[in-house]
Amino acid sequence: MRVVLVDNLLLEQRGEGYHFDLQPHLGLISLLAVLEREGHEGILVDPKLDVSAGRLPLDSSLYERLADAVLASRPHVVGLTTLGCNFIGTAKIAAHLKRAEPELPILVGGPHASILDVQLVERFPQFDVVVRGEAELTLPPLLDRVSSRRFDDVLGVTYRHGSAVRRTSAAPVISDLDSLPPASYDHYPVAELGLTILRVEAGRGCPFECTFCSTASFFGRRYRLKSAERLCADLRRLHDAYGVSHFALTHDLFTVNKRKVLEFCEAVEPLGYTWSCSARMDCVDDRLLERMSEAGCRSIYYGVETGSPRMQTEVAKRLDLSLFWPTLSTTRRVGMEATASFITGYPQETAEDQAMTLDLIGELWSAKSDNVTIQLHLLTPEPGTGLLTKYEPALAYDGHVTDFNLPMLEPDDAHVIESDAEVFVNHHYYCGVLPRSRHILVTVIHPMLYRLGLSVQRHMLARYDGRLSHFFDDVIAWADRERRTPPYSSSDLIGYAMDAWGADDYLVSLVRYMLAATDPARGFDGQHFRALPSRAKAPVEGQGEIHIRRSPRTALLRDVHPCPDILSLLRAAEAPERARVPAELRERRQSYVLVPDNGVRTVRNVAVNEDAVQLLTYLERPRTADGIAEYLNVGPSERRSFQGLLDDLLAMGVVVSERPM
Repeated sequence: MRVVLVDNLLLEQRGEGYHFDLQPHLGLISLLAVLEREGHEGILVDPKLDVSAGRLPLDSSLYERLADAVLASRPHVVGLTTLGCNFIGTAKIAAHLKRAEPELPILVGGPHASILDVQLVERFPQFDVVVRGEAELTLPPLLDRVSSRRFDDVLGVTYRHGSAVRRTSAAPVISDLDSLPPASYDHYPVAELGLTILRVEAGRGCPFECTFCSTASFFGRRYRLKSAERLCADLRRLHDAYGVSHFALTHDLFTVNKRKVLEFCEAVEPLGYTWSCSARMDCVDDRLLERMSEAGCRSIYYGVETGSPRMQTEVAKRLDLSLFWPTLSTTRRVGMEATASFITGYPQETAEDQAMTLDLIGELWSAKSDNVTIQLHLLTPEPGTGLLTKYEPALAYDGHVTDFNLPMLEPDDAHVIESDAEVFVNHHYYCGVLPRSRHILVTVIHPMLYRLGLSVQRHMLARYDGRLSHFFDDVIAWADRERRTPPYSSSDLIGYAMDAWGADDYLVSLVRYMLAATDPARGFDGQHFRALPSRAKAPVEGQGEIHIRRSPRTALLRDVHPCPDILSLLRAAEAPERARVPAELRERRQSYVLVPDNGVRTVRNVAVNEDAVQLLTYLERPRTADGIAEYLNVGPSERRSFQGLLDDLLAMGVVVSERPM
C-alpha cells in the first residue's frame, strides 16, 4: 500500500519575513520506517520545502496546490500531522484532497488532533480517522483495515461510522523506544539541502504538570529515553550517511534521568560528535553539565517561562528561580551556549509579574551574556492543558498572528478560525489582568531589541536605570498617547525612539541601522558589521536588453550618524552602558547602503553621497543601462567610466541585473 505522509506547514515569523525550519519531522520519518518494515511504500511530503524555495507561493492557492502535489504520487492512503498553530492549513489541504478524491482515506494525527479527536471527526468530514498519540503501534493494523473501514479492534483511533463517532481505547505508550526501527531520514533531502545539523529523537514523555503545556497530554507523563547504545548507533548512521557531526537531541526534558545521560556521555564522547539538548534548570547540576560539555554538548535550551516566583507557582512550572544565575553561570563556564526562554501573556499575570520577567532579561544583557540566546514568546492557549480548563470562558479572538500561527491565506480562513474557538484555540487568547495590546507590543518589540546586539542593548538600557521594564513602561505609555494599536512593527520602535530621545539622537540612528542590518527579510545575518573590499567586477551584457535595479536585499539608510564607528566604539568598551560617544560622532551624518555578504556572514557598509542616494532611489525600479545613462546625463566620452560604475555596483551586490519578463 502506498501511504503519503504530509508534514505540517510550520512557519516562524522573524521580522518582516518567515523562517523555515527545514528538518525532517521526527514522528513522520519514524512512521515511515515502521511502514516499510511492514511492507508498505511510504512517501514524505514536506510543504516547507517548496514554499521556502519559492516553488509554491504563500497565497490563497497554496493549499489546493499542495493537495495536487500529494495526489500526483497516487496514494492509497494519506496521513497528515498537525499542530494547533497550523491546523487551518491541515484542514484545508485535506478538504481539497477529499473534493478531488472522495474515496481516498485521509488520516490525521499529531498533538492537536490527538487531544481534539472527537471534535475533528464531528466537524471536519474531510478526515476519516484520527490516529491518537504515538502512532507506530497503531498505523500498521489500521492500514490492514482501511479497505473494510472496520476499526473497532484498532487501539488509539477515532473515526466516523455512519453518522456516529467511535473512539477506541488508547494505545499503550511505547515503553521501549529502542524497539522502533531507525527513522527513515532517506525520505528527506538532507544532502541536497546541505544540512550540517540533524535532529534526532532522544526520548518521549514529561513527568511535570505545567498548566500551559500540552506535551504530557500527547506523549504521556512517563519519561522515556533511548539507550546510550541506540542513540549512538543513530548518530553514527547519520554521520556515515550524510557526514553530519552535530546533532540536536530532541526531548523536552533530556536530563531528567541523570544516570542515563551520564551513560550517553560515556558512549558518545569517543565518537567526537557535538550535540545540543533541552533541560529544566532543576534537572541539571554542575557535575552533569561539566560531563555533558566534555562529551560534546555545545548548547542547552532552558524553558524558564517567567521571572516571577508567584507565576512559577500559578502555572505549576515551580522552577526555583534561585537556580537561574548559577545554572547559566556553570553552563557558560564549561563552554556551552544557553537559550533562556520566557513567556508572557498569562491570564493571571500582573504588571509586576511581567516586570520581573522583563527585568530578568535586562539583567542578562547587563551580565555580558553574549552566549545566551533570549526568547520571549506570547502565550498561546493549548488544548489539553490545565490553563485552558480553568480559563476557557476567558477566550477571545482578535486576528493577531503570533510567531508560529499560519497567516490567513484563503478568504474564509479568519471566519473559520474565529467561529470555532475550541478547535482553533491556538489562534485565540485569554482575556486577563493586563491588556492584550500590552502583551502583543512587548513580544513584538522584544525581538527587535534583540536584533540591536548586546552592546547597543546595554547602552540603551542605561537610559532606563538598567531596567527593561522601565523601557517598556515608557513605550506602552507612548503607544497609548499616540493611539498606536496592533499590529506593531519596526516603525513603532523607531517612532518611539524619535519621540523619546529626539530625532537627532545618535541612538535613533543606531536603532535604524541595526534593524536594517539584521533584517531577515533581506537575508541579512546581523552578526558582524564591517566594511569589506569589493568583489570581482561583473560585466553588464547587452546593455539595451538587461535591466538594472537596486538589489532588494540591500537597505538604504539616509542621513544617519556614523553607525559602524559608534558600534565599534561600544563593542570595544568594557562597559557599553557607561561608554561616552564623542561629539564628533554625535554630530557627523552619513548615508549608507547595506549589502549582505554571503559566505562570510557579514554586512558591507557602503558610504554613499547624496548623488548616489538619488541614483539608488531611481534604481528602486528596473532601468536599462541607457536609461540610467540618460538619467545621469552621461556623455559619449564618459561612457567607459559609467560602465565601470555599473560594474562596481554589480560586483558589490548593490544592484542586480535581470532580463525583463
